[in-house]
Amino acid sequence: MELNVKTLFLVGGIVMTCGAGAALLTWYHHRDAPGLRAWAAALLLSSLGALILRFPSAASSTWIVLAANAVIVAGFAVLWTGVRQFNDDSVDARRFLLLVAAIVIAYLAICGAAQSAGAGRNAASIPFSLFLGLLSSGAAYEVWQGRHRDGLTSRLPTALALAGLGLARLVRAATLALQSAEWLPPGRVAEFHPYTLYATIVFVLATTYGLVLMANESAVRRDAALFADR
Repeated sequence: MELNVKTLFLVGGIVMTCGAGAALLTWYHHRDAPGLRAWAAALLLSSLGALILRFPSAASSTWIVLAANAVIVAGFAVLWTGVRQFNDDSVDARRFLLLVAAIVIAYLAICGAAQSAGAGRNAASIPFSLFLGLLSSGAAYEVWQGRHRDGLTSRLPTALALAGLGLARLVRAATLALQSAEWLPPGRVAEFHPYTLYATIVFVLATTYGLVLMANESAVRRDAALFADR
């Protein structure tokens, strides 16, 4: 099966925008649902970053690409910190912002060092996929750990979807690293790229569905408890 990268980017943008809308709509009706608001923020920031990358001047400016990628990294930092906040009561608004800022600064510092060292564009793209992979994997862990608080059975598929998303981005980082080390030919990495993009889109959909399931399951349990007390 042959996949077109430009088509996948377009589909990915549509999926992220619609997913953010679905998450926000569900959160509007279930304000205490874990992870929904953070996931919506991650998708909206990712859509904004992808839109910046579509600017004509982005192709010739490494700084515009870096800024767009930093916006996307910030979105996934919000995701990880948001689901962690549900499990850790010590994460208040101030600490939330500090954690997100620290992650973005660390990303910019690594990318700045890579550019100063004369790394190529592919080598500079490694930290981007690496950060997304680690943050998604961290969010998967936090979602799974939250079962000790509410015992939601829908946490398992949601955590697996986030873990799959993290794995897809880590695989992308690994292939870019192998290409930079000249262990993989550039053509092979380019052939593999559409499949990681496709997997990313699938897991974004699965994560959105999983978080909505968690919100609905939590609401059903709460309503059942209210009726049981009558």
